[in-house]
Amino acid sequence: MTDQDKRHDIVEERLRSWLAGDEEGIRHAMLRIFLSHNDLSIQEIYDKLSLSFKTSYHSVSGMIGIVSSRIGVLKGTRSEQHRCRIYRLRDKHTPIVRRIISSRRQRAEQTTSSDTHQKHFFPHRLTCLEDV
Repeated sequence: MTDQDKRHDIVEERLRSWLAGDEEGIRHAMLRIFLSHNDLSIQEIYDKLSLSFKTSYHSVSGMIGIVSSRIGVLKGTRSEQHRCRIYRLRDKHTPIVRRIISSRRQRAEQTTSSDTHQKHFFPHRLTCLEDV
């Protein structure tokens, strides 16, 4: 195993650990937004998430900070045009994020199809974010 493979494993482990505490699905939704849009400011992410989740600008900012600095899958750059920081998924980590998000969604669909009364995951919230 190369050093790069070890780093990818560490990033994947940290990301899975962070996502494990996602009871409402907002963390997964945020990552899905990054998978479908390239460059986003905190305000743009907040605007998209607030359509489906009860959240605050500061909570979204905190999530982005953790994913950017501690987990390392986001890259933030200063935008002179917008006078704010713009975030995007790092190209090398996009496949990891895509794999984790798709595996979660598949498990959720299996769960909701087997027990329609169980509210473990909120696929209807993510569905409306796909169109945003």
